[in-house]
Amino acid sequence: MAEILTPTTPEQLRYAVGWALGSRTPLEIIGSGSKRAFGHAVKTNAVLDCSKLSGILFYEPEELVISAYAGTPLADIKAALAEKNQQFHFEPGNFPELLGSGNAPDAGTIGGLVACNLAGPRRIKVGSARDHLLGFQAVSGRAEDFKSGGRVMKNVTGFDLSKLMSGSFGTLGVMHTVTLKVMPCDEQSATVIVACDDPKKAGKAMTAAMGSENEVSGAAWISAADIAGLEIPVASEFGSGLVVLRVEGPKPSVAWRAEALCKALASFGETHELADSYSHRVWQYVADARPFVETSGAASLLWRVSVPPAIGGDVCAQLQDVTGGRAMMDWAGGLIWLALDDADAMANRIREIAEMAGGQANLVRAPERMRETVPVFHPESPALARINAKIKENFDPEGILNPGRLMPGTQIAEGA
Repeated sequence: MAEILTPTTPEQLRYAVGWALGSRTPLEIIGSGSKRAFGHAVKTNAVLDCSKLSGILFYEPEELVISAYAGTPLADIKAALAEKNQQFHFEPGNFPELLGSGNAPDAGTIGGLVACNLAGPRRIKVGSARDHLLGFQAVSGRAEDFKSGGRVMKNVTGFDLSKLMSGSFGTLGVMHTVTLKVMPCDEQSATVIVACDDPKKAGKAMTAAMGSENEVSGAAWISAADIAGLEIPVASEFGSGLVVLRVEGPKPSVAWRAEALCKALASFGETHELADSYSHRVWQYVADARPFVETSGAASLLWRVSVPPAIGGDVCAQLQDVTGGRAMMDWAGGLIWLALDDADAMANRIREIAEMAGGQANLVRAPERMRETVPVFHPESPALARINAKIKENFDPEGILNPGRLMPGTQIAEGA
């Protein structure tokens, strides 16, 4: 039976890591556990549950900053921001249902969001979570406190550890406090749809939209097979896949830009501006990768392929042809979600296609037995692997923090 450590204060967190260091006991670090299935399984009987390290420490809407303990539910953070008509501009998706974690649809913690460096459709314009992290406080694998940044960007001097911790999946330190920049919600949002079944053509349409003067803040392609999930009558009536494009800002500007996009992209297919009431639904659907949430017992394999946006449509078409999989594009073609029903992960072929395009491919969802043999994250080059190993050694010399989460085969023996 797993031993569960549940600190309620930063001091208790440091003591827990100190105990693990002294006994050389590997720790699996979780918040709500909603992203536990993303990455390799951590082989240990000790779990460091940070969900009780919860609560908003301060929120200053006028200063556009919020700070909270890492275990604070993301739903609580979003509710507080919504009261002041504010948001995380990087628009993070939420993946409990996508990963089959058994959590509620709105599960997830602010610490997990930062640790996984998540971002939604607006990433093409404003960056990811790491670009909005002003500061953090954490405990390293040496059981030592460390921190970086503060309440404003100009506090980030010297080594910008916030960039390093974001996306480290808890392998370098256990963050207990995070401070992030927030932004006001836009006055108006409009979504333009373009009928398009061909991913290559869709890629060209998104590139044209992004290169226009219309300041597009979201560009995605949804295949015909997944349009019904939007539950938007006019979208279904098109009877095809859709390029979806978003513009945001003051009402007069949004109206003008949406009309301009409809005219500029008419050569790619029939265009239409969705009613404002539907716009949020479209982008939540894209951010949460809703087409790939499985309702049946057997979940498909799910890949997340990142490539240069300008060639995303071509890569998406190639991946579909080679694998027979089902795809959706986000980030103007820079992000391709690819679902395979076959038990064969086709890892080598998918990664070969991604690498030839100058990108990489990560296996987001797969059975645990497959995650034990197929690298979940794109293999590093030898030079990068040496750098990352040195960083890991400095922050966590005994390898007790989420060992093996990013790459298999790096676990240490419990109690050794």
